[in-house]
This record gives sequence, structure tokens and C-alpha cells, in this order.
Amino acid sequence: MPKNFYDTVIIGAGISGLACAKKLMENQKDFVIISADIGGRILTSQDGKTNYGAFFVCSDYHYLLKYSTIKSRIRLSDFCFHNGKINYKLYELSLIPYFLQFYKIKKLLYKFRKSLRNLRKNAQFISQKKVVENDSFLFDLYMQNASDFVKENGLGKGTKKYLSQALYSTTFSKITEMNAFSFLQFLLPLITPIYTFTFEKERMINSFRKNIIKASVKNIKRKNNLYEINYNYKIIQVKNVVLATQINWSKNILNITKTNKSVDTNMFHIKGIPKEGYSKKLYHLFTPPDNTQAIANLNDGTFLFYYKKNPPDLNKYFSNSSIIDKHKWSPAGTINGHELIESNRGFNMYLIGDYNIAGLEESFITGIYAANQIIKN
Repeated sequence: MPKNFYDTVIIGAGISGLACAKKLMENQKDFVIISADIGGRILTSQDGKTNYGAFFVCSDYHYLLKYSTIKSRIRLSDFCFHNGKINYKLYELSLIPYFLQFYKIKKLLYKFRKSLRNLRKNAQFISQKKVVENDSFLFDLYMQNASDFVKENGLGKGTKKYLSQALYSTTFSKITEMNAFSFLQFLLPLITPIYTFTFEKERMINSFRKNIIKASVKNIKRKNNLYEINYNYKIIQVKNVVLATQINWSKNILNITKTNKSVDTNMFHIKGIPKEGYSKKLYHLFTPPDNTQAIANLNDGTFLFYYKKNPPDLNKYFSNSSIIDKHKWSPAGTINGHELIESNRGFNMYLIGDYNIAGLEESFITGIYAANQIIKN
């Protein structure tokens, strides 16, 4: 039976909430997690073999990799690009005119990756917002539109032919909607190895399983320097509140008026035989504003099919297809915009997650930051 008072409550058990819980447990702190599900947007198939949410991890995800099993490497040669009726690959003669632009983007990516890795180190102890603001290179990128960045660096033709499709499949956004920070962040697979993976949820939560309450929080009130948390017609009192929920829910609690724009996507898990044009490569990326965003071959006779709005005609892509499962993410993330939101909200309340910077590792580190603040205080 849950008790009536805790030092800390974590609301939400996505990757940031679980990271916060893990850090608090390692430091023997009193806490409870309240969440309707475990894992949040790291959603898997019913048999646990297929990731429906986050599809890949980077080799430099220092924290997340501790709780992941690496599977197969995703290589640039595995991709096929689709622009209307035109299909092309990355490594072919048509790439030659874009060689200088790819050299430029790789040079920029190495610089960006170095700054991002420093951000990850510092953001464990300083809020993500402050770390970005204190790094003029990252801050300027965050405040600049991606389309302006592309034009400024002479990357227009290469972006239109190759990079826009790669970004559309991972951010579900057009270049005109993104900031330059996200533009570079989601192109890091050009210089950083990426892998399919399995998130080992049980390994991560094993030490604090008894601290998890599966429920939905109805209300939060501050009273006598404590917080009253109302869930399932029960009330507990806590000193610290960590909001690890989607920003669209948290912003109402915190009276936040401006946030980055959220993006949505839909997915089918399909069994079928791919038609010509979709069978020779593992990953197929499409050009915005195509309703189809990406197709991933899972090498087991099944495919993940991501699309924007209207359910597509699968007969265009597959023979003898059947839908195993489907899911809609609304939101899939908050990627587009220039709003930086402070994590430390004062009065022992913390906001964590991907509201400033998308990505599993970045979300994980916001959870570490909140835990470190609680431990220190």
C-alpha cells in the first residue's frame, strides 16, 4: 500500500522520468513514480521485439546505452530516396555534384557534435536552457531557422535532394519548420554510427519497481510548502515534484504560455511483400510534403510504415499486405521552434523531457539534472 508522504513524486515514466528515478534510487532517496504506462513514447510491439517509437540509438548515447541491447547497424548505403516517381540512392554518380556540400555539412556536424557532447556533460548539473544560452554557437543555431542556415552555408541543392528526406523521416518536419539546432542534431547519423536497439525496460526499473504506481494524476496543489497530488481518488503529500509528462499537459500546471511546436505521425506495422522499388534497400525515405514519410524493412517479413495524415493505399507499396498493429503519436515530439523553457520551476518543482531538445539521450539527461537538484537540496 502506498504511504501518504514522499520526499519526491515523479509524474510520468518515459525515459526522462525513469532516468530521474534511477538516479534517485542510486542515492537512496525517497520517491514514487505515478504513471499510466512505463516507457512513454518508447513503445514496442506486444512481443517486445519491434520498436514502434524510437527506432535507433547513436553510438555516443552514453547513458541510454547502459539500458539498451544493440542490434544491427544502420548504414547510409541502406537508404533509398523517393521524390515522386524518381528513386535514387546515396552512393551513386548523381552524388558527385553535391560532394562539396556534403563536405561542408560534415565539417559543421563535427563542430556541432563536439558542442552537443559538452552540453550533455554540463546539463547534468545546469539546466538545459542555461547550458544552451551559455554556448553562443548552440544558442545561435537554436534561434536560427534551418532554411536560413541552409542558405547561409550554401547547402540548398544537397538539402533538397538528400537531407530533407532524412529529416522528414526522423523529425516528421519540413526544413522550413525547423531550427538550425535540430537540423544538425538529426543529421548526426552522417558522422555518428547508429543502430537498431531494444530498450531493456526491465533492467532499468528492476531496482525501483516497488516505487511505481500505475495511475493518472488528476490534480496538483501547493499547500503549506508541500504539494498535494491527487490520483485515482487518493491524495499524497510530497516536497518535490518532477513533471516528466508531455509538455502539452505540463504547461497547464506551470502556466507556460509558449512552447515549441509539436509534430504528429502515424505508423502501421505491416506484413507483406514489397513491390519493385521498395525491395532492394532496407530504408525508404520520402520527400515532403508526401503523405508517406518512411518505410523500414525489419528483415523478418514485416515493415514499419510511417505516414503523416491520411491512411495510404498500401497496395502501392506491397503485395499481400496485412496490418499487424498501428499507432498514432500526437505528439511525437516538440521539435520546431525557438522556445527554451527552464527546467527548475522554483518551489521544488522540475520539468523534464524533450520540450527543448528532442532525442532519447537529451531527455534522459534532463531526468539526471532534476535528480541532482533534489539530491543537492
